[in-house]
Amino acid sequence: MEAPKNIPDSPGVYKMLDKKGTIIYVGKAKNLKKRVATYFHKDYEHSSRTKHLLKNAVDLQFIETDSELEALILENSLVKDLRPRYNILMKDDKSYLYIKIDFNEDFPRIRVVRERDLDKSDFKKQNIKLFGPKLASSKVYETLRILKKLFPFKHCQLDIEWMGKNIGNNLQTYENLQISPDKNLIQVKNRVIDFPCLDYSIKRCPGPCIGAISPFEYKKVVQQIADFLSGKTDDVEESFKKQMSEAAASKLFEKAARLRDKLFAIQSITEKQKVSDPNRLDTDVINFTAEASHVYFNVFMVREGKLINQENFVLDAPETADISNCAGDLSEILESFIGQYYAKSSYLPKEVFVPQELENSQALSAWLSEKRGDKVSIIHPQRGEKNKLLELSLKNAVSFAKQYRIKWMAAQNMENAAARLAEILNLKDKKIRRIEGFDISHLGGNETVGSMVVFEKGLPKNDHYRHFKLRTVTGKPDDYASMEEVLMRRLKYLSAEKLPSEIKIKAPTKKDFEEIKLEIVKNNLFDDKLDKKDFLALKKEKQLVGFGRIVKFSENIHLLASMFVYKEFRGKKLGHRLIEKLISKCKSNRIYAVTSDDLKEYYAFFGFEELRQPPEILEKTFTKLCKSWLNGKEIVYLAFDKAKHKTDASFTSKPNLIVIDGGKGQLGTAMLALKRFKLEIPVISLAKQFEEIYIPGEKAPILLEEGDEALKLLQRIRDESHRFAITFQRSLHRKAMLE
Repeated sequence: MEAPKNIPDSPGVYKMLDKKGTIIYVGKAKNLKKRVATYFHKDYEHSSRTKHLLKNAVDLQFIETDSELEALILENSLVKDLRPRYNILMKDDKSYLYIKIDFNEDFPRIRVVRERDLDKSDFKKQNIKLFGPKLASSKVYETLRILKKLFPFKHCQLDIEWMGKNIGNNLQTYENLQISPDKNLIQVKNRVIDFPCLDYSIKRCPGPCIGAISPFEYKKVVQQIADFLSGKTDDVEESFKKQMSEAAASKLFEKAARLRDKLFAIQSITEKQKVSDPNRLDTDVINFTAEASHVYFNVFMVREGKLINQENFVLDAPETADISNCAGDLSEILESFIGQYYAKSSYLPKEVFVPQELENSQALSAWLSEKRGDKVSIIHPQRGEKNKLLELSLKNAVSFAKQYRIKWMAAQNMENAAARLAEILNLKDKKIRRIEGFDISHLGGNETVGSMVVFEKGLPKNDHYRHFKLRTVTGKPDDYASMEEVLMRRLKYLSAEKLPSEIKIKAPTKKDFEEIKLEIVKNNLFDDKLDKKDFLALKKEKQLVGFGRIVKFSENIHLLASMFVYKEFRGKKLGHRLIEKLISKCKSNRIYAVTSDDLKEYYAFFGFEELRQPPEILEKTFTKLCKSWLNGKEIVYLAFDKAKHKTDASFTSKPNLIVIDGGKGQLGTAMLALKRFKLEIPVISLAKQFEEIYIPGEKAPILLEEGDEALKLLQRIRDESHRFAITFQRSLHRKAMLE
């Protein structure tokens, strides 16, 4: 790219584009002409990132603004929307969490939410408190776990509305409850609460779901939590001291003792702070370290003189860039982080300490002041206590970088192991991106379950793990049949099976309906409430080859019935395609089916589950009919819930390799399932005793040396699938024992 001409001296934003017209970099400047000129100085020493940028850029565009502040705001907006390749970017928004408290609700819920789930207006509403962004979800949940011990609040997400507005807010709090809880005072949306959960009994929840506390009293508790998260621990301590004195004066000594214990707990937490200066303004201390293409930031949050929290963040540069040794880049990185971080932050401090002078310090300060509604100063301390805070922040950033690097190196090793495994197995696809591992667990044939674990690029993808409660194998151990069911239920989501081109699903004609009625009588099918509009017909040109219907028994009871396919067309799964169409056509979220015990497996494969207690109207109807209608066979009531069968990102993702825990027998079962759906997915089994790897069509197993990277990966997948299966099986067993 040649040096562009006619660039103005005004503030603005410039964009660099590659040969495809894609914006690969966005920058800001208080003087566009001078800033752009630096890219084309012959003697200017550019970083490797800038060299790669200039090598790929073929065009430059610019936007003039009235001020440096406008340029900063526009740059932040463009970087967030476009995420250009050569800009230094915070990790994707999906990574960041917030604690959200909505005081507009009668009983405010305390929720952990992702940024994508927040409304932009949430950051501005006075009655909504947000705490974040936060990177580590484990730290967020641990914080709430500690707060749960100090402040009894509901951690369930029930949406509870207060109906007792006419009696005011005089209902006493649950700790000193002199009257019985009144369910008539509340309304729980989409739920009926018969009794409170265990938390209420052990004093960990004030029981708003049963009307045991008023909104006024409950909001006082939640406000204390918000104050604690904001660092206002002094106010919380004073509140507890006041409540403790009042309880003691009223001779409520047990309540006073509980408040005393909570007060001591809060004081012990705040005493651990390394920073304590009551005269210090609310301050964020920012420092960072850069290594190759990653920048690791640490943010200390000092509120009311106390260090209340720290957060760590990673910014990514292009993979080809080394940004660790260029001062100009480091200054730009720091400005970029401040812009991106405070665009997401729910709270802005009065001061921000940074480790070096910023070129656009005044514009950043003006932008932050505008967002806060009060002056925000950006300070570069040179010495003293403030500089010691920066040194401490740097120490934490370096520590975070080491931890992150270890994880990154482990990920690289696992990815290399996956590549070696592809080579050993001689797979067509040399890059194994997704591996799925399966195992079966049971207790003497009871509570049989299956597990599916997923590894992507050699690392566990926990949110794609899935459990299976076996439907067709009960009461006796049968690992082969169990594995077959699990794989059939998993692989059906990848099946490309469709109706044969010559067969269509249509609404029946009058002639078809007359034939349907004759076949229903002839084959002893359920013949009550016959209505042509309830039916769908399978047709080969003008020939009727099958039919089925969903009949509406009552407002909430919809029944799949009268399913029939002519003998010469059976075995082609036409019935499943017809069921699929009927269910999608039905507006009800739950569809029932009544059949004989020997057909239970047919419906179970599609997703119907057996009911312990069927609806009364169905039971009354079919109890009378079962002897004649089912020829004396045992009757079974089933239900299909649409909510349980929504599109599943894990099930719709196709694996590059399937790993079965077991030997040749389990591998043979897996092959049957793959052939059933006409799928070509590489599959192997790993036998535990000698760590033998069995491959379809090969008589002898593969034996790898102990310590081999590929074997370690397979062992980890096998062990993880076993752990996941047995954990689920034990939870079901405990539940059954309790029942």
